[in-house]
Amino acid sequence: MDKIVTTPAQENYIETIYALSLKGPVRPSVLARTLGVKRASVSKFITSLVANGLVEHVPRGDISLTSKGVELANSIARRDRCLTRLLVDVCNMAPENAEPEVHRLEHLISDDVLHRLETLVEFASTSNAWLKRLHLRMEAEQPSNPEEKNMKVGSSQVHQGEQQKYGD
Repeated sequence: MDKIVTTPAQENYIETIYALSLKGPVRPSVLARTLGVKRASVSKFITSLVANGLVEHVPRGDISLTSKGVELANSIARRDRCLTRLLVDVCNMAPENAEPEVHRLEHLISDDVLHRLETLVEFASTSNAWLKRLHLRMEAEQPSNPEEKNMKVGSSQVHQGEQQKYGD
């Protein structure tokens, strides 16, 4: 898939159009209601999505995803699934707490990071004993003050300008 540059808001529209299209034709009014926005906002976003080749829409007609739009929707769903599994299954977050985090993060990660996270999630999921130890450690190490953590953000060798060496 060619790299399509989209905003998080546009990705939310694609995700919602895809979900609605599984139930039938997508009308702009239904899309507006589902997203909790005004019909005029939908018109503005649909114009940008049409310009990017992600949706097809004729005035007063239904909205449908193009093949590029479906590809993007599948990519967003893949990120969503991976991040949900990471936060809920691996990090032991409650699903209701993980959901808003997933929706923020799914717009930020690159394909390379996604691949690595998928590998981590699959690896972590193969060992119930390892996951149990991790969950116990996470529960035991919840600091009331973030400054209490041993790992300081920005204190790694990479953050200090040094190259990491692997396999030594």
